[in-house]
Amino acid sequence: MRYLFVIALFVFSLQARAIDTSITLDRSWGLLVGDKITATVELPVPVTELDSHALPQLEKRYGPWLFLHSRSLSGQTMILEFQVINVPAENREVATPELQLRTQEGAFITVPSVPMQIGSFIATASEDEGAPTLIARGDMRLLPQAQTELLWQLWLALAVLIVSGLIWLVWHFGLRPRQRLPFATAVFELNKMRLLRAKNTDAASRSLHHAFNRSAGGVVVLSEIDKLWQQCPWLAPLQPDIEKFYQNSTAHYFSPAASEQLGFEQMLKLARACRQRERLA
Repeated sequence: MRYLFVIALFVFSLQARAIDTSITLDRSWGLLVGDKITATVELPVPVTELDSHALPQLEKRYGPWLFLHSRSLSGQTMILEFQVINVPAENREVATPELQLRTQEGAFITVPSVPMQIGSFIATASEDEGAPTLIARGDMRLLPQAQTELLWQLWLALAVLIVSGLIWLVWHFGLRPRQRLPFATAVFELNKMRLLRAKNTDAASRSLHHAFNRSAGGVVVLSEIDKLWQQCPWLAPLQPDIEKFYQNSTAHYFSPAASEQLGFEQMLKLARACRQRERLA
């Protein structure tokens, strides 16, 4: 009998604590998606007596409507900050979650739910008919701001972009470094021809011949092509391709039949291969 009395007394104390626990909202109507609600919970015991593992979990969804972002504890008060993450198609009454807390001694404290009104931006049929409805009051309001600084930043960024583009164009299509290596110059000129859609095989051939002449330190012809290997041994791995270029060029310029020389893309490929060897020389 004594044990029954103790159990009844314990249950009664838990119920008393649940009754002494109250929760209030900073606002309970006109809530929309993204709005934040601050719930203030007055506890019957100091927060230092609460079991930290039994506190409401942060960054967690509670039901279909709310998400708990933060909580703070002070004295006998617990403040919870929820955010509305979902709303129904029509205005309706929902409730905050009922929470179960536990003290370090094992006693349970019930935080009751509290009703609130949430709604949607979409007009309902009743609203169209002129029925009285709740007026939504969003938390976020866009304040007018001066755009002078923003415009200055925009014009500055645009000016930097234009100047940078002009420098790039002048550098790549006008000025050229005086110390550019022969095949670097040839690749540059052939790339410019292709970019400008002016694929002239004669001009490409002259540019490539000029690169070979500069590398060998004199005019290179097919009959004296060994001079090129002596002055530029790093071009020896490309000997078959280079000799083919000279054979086609000689047949094109000096043969009575004026045979067809290498195509533009073939000469560009050869110039790039020579440029790669030139970098390693």
